[in-house]
Amino acid sequence: MPTRPIRLLLANVDGTLVTSNKVLTDRAVRAVHKLYDAGVQFAVTSGRPPRGMSMIIEPLALA
Repeated sequence: MPTRPIRLLLANVDGTLVTSNKVLTDRAVRAVHKLYDAGVQFAVTSGRPPRGMSMIIEPLALA
């Protein structure tokens, strides 16, 4: 069966992108930008309210 390239990656915010201390690491930011460079779209999901997501929008270029 032929493989298809990954076109979209969906990640949870807490415990995946940010640490238990609610810190978005430089490593996570670099990884997301590598996805963009490879042509992979990136989106997040979270139970946080919109205001709680504001800390990741700019560094991950989610706008």
